[in-house]
Amino acid sequence: MPETISQSLSISIFPLRLSFNLKVFWWLFALCFLSLLVISIVQFNAYTREVYLIKNYQAQIGQLTEESKVLEISFSQENSLKNINNYLANFEKANKIEYIQVLESQVAAKPR
Repeated sequence: MPETISQSLSISIFPLRLSFNLKVFWWLFALCFLSLLVISIVQFNAYTREVYLIKNYQAQIGQLTEESKVLEISFSQENSLKNINNYLANFEKANKIEYIQVLESQVAAKPR
């Protein structure tokens, strides 16, 4: 009798009677356990990779932000009024200014 109990397990549920082979039960349990272990390792690996990528992206965002600030400052310095002499170098100073005198009879007027 002890041999039959160790090799199979019978469960009676009112009208149904189910028999389980314990060896098959332990193999299924081990298979489920190993598959869940492998899945959890894969998920942990994916989580670690995502955390690493986020850390690198945040570092790149910080570098790009600093570079953007430097470029913004250099752009504002290039466009400031300090460099107005560089822009005015192509112009000449006027020595004599002459005005054209227009007679009143020659001015165009709107007809009434």
